[in-house]
Amino acid sequence: MITKAEDINSIESEAGVIATLIHHPEWSFYSEHLLPNHFTDKKNKCVYTAICDLARKGIGTIDTYNIFEDLNSNEATRRFSEDITIDEVNELMDMSDVLCRDTVEEYKLLVANVLDAAFRRDMYSSLKEIESLCSSSPSEDVQQKIYDIVDGVMTEYSTANEIPQFKDVVDDYWAEIQSRQRDGFAGIPFKFPALNEYATIEPGELFIFAAEAKQGKSMMLLNCAVDLLKRDMAVLYLDSELNSRLFTSRLLSHLSGVEYKRLTSGNYSVEEAEKIERAREWIKTKKFTHIYIPMFDQQSIYTAVKKVKHTQGLDVLIVDYFKGSGEGDAFDSYQELGRFVDMVKNKICGDMGICGIGAAQATVTGKVADSAKIGRNASTIALIQDKTPEEVLADGVECGNKKLRVVLNRNGMQMAPGEYIDLFFDGNLIKYTEAKQHTPISPY
Repeated sequence: MITKAEDINSIESEAGVIATLIHHPEWSFYSEHLLPNHFTDKKNKCVYTAICDLARKGIGTIDTYNIFEDLNSNEATRRFSEDITIDEVNELMDMSDVLCRDTVEEYKLLVANVLDAAFRRDMYSSLKEIESLCSSSPSEDVQQKIYDIVDGVMTEYSTANEIPQFKDVVDDYWAEIQSRQRDGFAGIPFKFPALNEYATIEPGELFIFAAEAKQGKSMMLLNCAVDLLKRDMAVLYLDSELNSRLFTSRLLSHLSGVEYKRLTSGNYSVEEAEKIERAREWIKTKKFTHIYIPMFDQQSIYTAVKKVKHTQGLDVLIVDYFKGSGEGDAFDSYQELGRFVDMVKNKICGDMGICGIGAAQATVTGKVADSAKIGRNASTIALIQDKTPEEVLADGVECGNKKLRVVLNRNGMQMAPGEYIDLFFDGNLIKYTEAKQHTPISPY
């Protein structure tokens, strides 16, 4: 029987949350609405505070030493270190192997249990206060007091956003529109001026380059990453194609101007070695992270993005690349691909205000593979194709060897059939540049 608010608790779930975070501290990014004061056990409250702070700092080793060091490092949490002993923390560490959950879904269920108990506990206390108000002498504003008490609890535990009238937010939206205005464009421009007439790189949006297999998708994304770094953007590059050694080889070739094959074989001059060294030093000055994840999954991607955003700051996420498992790729099903693209566009780009750029495979006919699943969430899809010999001859050599067509665009113009942007691609230097734009031949 419940006789006091403290009787309403979920001690088992609290212990499960702590045990799981000891082994997976980065999962704390999935429980941002869970606060230390939602725990009833004092030890759990202290340890949860420390683990969340360590995760935000990018410290993945959770042990007794780091927990006490973190609590003592801040005046606001120093008192917590007095509420728990080293033996008690060691005991939690020992128990964690047994109580730890193996999946994010199980962890979220534990979090929901703790939040539910905290909500009912606070509401129980509030109703006791209301009971006292109702049994006391009549008051003119008793209804308002009761409303304020209940509303306070409901507001604290509500994760839903308020629904304001448009008049109250239109100025904020206009300020956001103005903040994206750069050099005559909305958002961050691409390195290709002709493409910026159709779309740019914007927070909350997902731009996808599509191409057939081995036709330069990854090299295009690398070019975009370098251009963004030159604009002092913070970039996270998630790569299912190249490990970090191979990616670094391409990146240094692109930056130094030393051909990829000669760079990787060591067949370069002293002067070129200096160029490579300058490129390496330049990279060190930028906020750039490359993570090789051969098997993409929503959990690992979301956790990686959250962690980088918290610890390093993040403006642009690049995903290389969105693909289904029909031909042995990284996903178990096309349905999972659709969910993954949806998560990147809405949960990462939308909710976190991050710009998104990715790549997808195109068929030999120029259609985007799994287009229904990718196109449903992409803001813009641009198709990269080789020019035919006839097109090179008609346009002129100075108009490049690649063409870029905007085939889907929710943020601007879409190209007419036969219309394209001229690009020059040099695979030896991992470089895309905008070529001279051809003059379309009139059909009349």
